[in-house]
Amino acid sequence: MKTDGRVFVLEALMAGFYVNITRSIAPIFLASVGFTIQEIVKINLYAYLLATLIAYVSFRFRHILLKDIKKFLVIFHSLERIFWGLIPISYFLNILPICYTLAVLMTVPTSSLISLAIYSLETSEIKRTLYLRSSLGSFSNLIGSITSILVLVSISGVEKYIFLYAIAASVGIISSVLLTMADIGAIRITPIDEEIRIRSVNVFLFLVVLSSATAIVGAIWTPHLIWNLHAKDYFAALLSMTQTATTIVAPIFWAKRSYGSYRIAILTASITPFLIILTKQPELHVPIAILYAFSTNGSSILASFLFAELSKARDVLAFFLAFAYAFSQLLGMALALMVGDIFKMFIIASALFLIALTISLLAIPEVAVDVEKAKVYSRIVYNVTISGYTFSTTVAKETALLALRLSVLFSVFLLLTFLYRVAYYLSL
Repeated sequence: MKTDGRVFVLEALMAGFYVNITRSIAPIFLASVGFTIQEIVKINLYAYLLATLIAYVSFRFRHILLKDIKKFLVIFHSLERIFWGLIPISYFLNILPICYTLAVLMTVPTSSLISLAIYSLETSEIKRTLYLRSSLGSFSNLIGSITSILVLVSISGVEKYIFLYAIAASVGIISSVLLTMADIGAIRITPIDEEIRIRSVNVFLFLVVLSSATAIVGAIWTPHLIWNLHAKDYFAALLSMTQTATTIVAPIFWAKRSYGSYRIAILTASITPFLIILTKQPELHVPIAILYAFSTNGSSILASFLFAELSKARDVLAFFLAFAYAFSQLLGMALALMVGDIFKMFIIASALFLIALTISLLAIPEVAVDVEKAKVYSRIVYNVTISGYTFSTTVAKETALLALRLSVLFSVFLLLTFLYRVAYYLSL
């Protein structure tokens, strides 16, 4: 393998450890220091609202980022690790929501640019690099989970979280340094034909709904264990490790399955939120975690296969995925906050899994029972989505202009009233 390919593989080996600790421990840490489930959802809502905006801006101005991918990648990659590492300290400085939001924001350009950097490799190197990154990333992910459990068991107080995040950030920074040695080629902006555009919209809807469901479960499951079932924080970390270990084994089962098999994966995933909320014994959540990780891994593999078909427009795909992830997190948190009650949050997650299944059966030919009808439905969904988007953006634009005009008129009215009163009192 060429030098640049090895660099990205080594980056994944380091990053897997860092990502596992910082992401999986975050909801545990927030719950441990007193944040309620609703407050955790709110923090994520605000963070991913801004992340969605950043993802959109990054896509619109991607030509700027593409001029020097390596420079921007190293900058955002490093900043992401710094902000995630500072989260426990930010709690004592009373700026935790700000630090958490900045950490989430940095993940958007980082994920887009790392994908683009890998796509700049020679074609023969891309698949090999992606495969090795996945394998070594999963291995270091598991090491991160084991480290989290050992630290949470052996150290008491908030200090253990500071220690964990310090280790994770240090390893993460090493992965950033490695990227400075990467030889990243140029990426050109690629035009998209109508067929790819139609497929992109339908796969986007599927991924957003699916990821929204996993976002809700990921944000509230461990706080639910700690707050409502009174589980220890190390047990919540054990649950995360169980899911990590399952995702290492699960691809062996799902990789060679037919597209129709993935319907079962999504259907199984839709059942797990009910099992979570109805199971009162924390220990019984371990087999549920295995079932959940196994089924959602199958669903994720389906999404990755579908996006692989769109790889002709790699520059768009990288930013497209970042936007889809950020928006799905935002949608999931908004829906969770809207229903408020923990039981209803899990019900919403289950419903979203079923909606994702419905979209795949109706509008994605590879998964649908009737392929020809699915092709027709996919075009209908595309047209409705684009029409709705155009209508909503037009209405939003006109509403904003109307509000601006009214505010100007109101300001003029206030100014005239003020001047009139000043003139009146001066004349006395």
